[in-house]
Amino acid sequence: MADDIRTCRDLDEHFAPYVDGEETPESRQALDLHLSECPPCRERADAERSARDIIVQHRAYLHATAPAGLRARCALQSSIAAHRSAMSGVRRWVPLSLAATLVLAIAGVFLFGLNNRVEALAASLALDHVKCFKVNGTETHADAASAEHAWQQDQGWPIVVPPTEAAQQLRLVNVRRCFTSDGRSAHMMYTWRGEPLSLYVLPEDIGHDQVVEKMGHEAVIWCANRRTYAVVADGRPEDLTHIVDYMKAHAR
Repeated sequence: MADDIRTCRDLDEHFAPYVDGEETPESRQALDLHLSECPPCRERADAERSARDIIVQHRAYLHATAPAGLRARCALQSSIAAHRSAMSGVRRWVPLSLAATLVLAIAGVFLFGLNNRVEALAASLALDHVKCFKVNGTETHADAASAEHAWQQDQGWPIVVPPTEAAQQLRLVNVRRCFTSDGRSAHMMYTWRGEPLSLYVLPEDIGHDQVVEKMGHEAVIWCANRRTYAVVADGRPEDLTHIVDYMKAHAR
């Protein structure tokens, strides 16, 4: 409903259906008005749209690798959403909604088998990587020691953040919570040779090291210190191994 959109916080549940083309005309008009006057929310909508585009490109893989039960639940969700869209006169952009496809990408981290769990994790981290850099950009510069202290204070468990290193052409941009694994993971955002690169730290050992290509990104995942680490980079850098070795030597 348009009358429930008054503040930025009210938009949280609307971003996905907005970019999915599933909002009612009244709600969409209210959203368009808010986004025209609010650059931060407009950036979040752009980030959701970027994630949507990636999912559309890779939806066949996400659907094919999901368990039959999960596919059935998502199909039901899609059917319900399609019925609501038909009743409201809003045309859907694909047979399976964005929300349902996100379930395939993220819920699979916990529902797939061991190897598929790693691949599902890589897919969800790739989405988070794209969205975070879309929203936050690469212009800021963070201090590693300050970020470690702030994380310990806010989250209650320690991390070691590899610092900016000119010799590696590596610059720390930001450290934030990643909402993969219920928001418990640390996301360290960098630029490497001027391009976005992420280091994720999950406070659990998933027990499997792997290099995974997902969503047009390469993820190198390893386990150590009872934690799981992942470097995510755009495309397939030929010498990603060198910066991964640097992260392994400095992250804890």
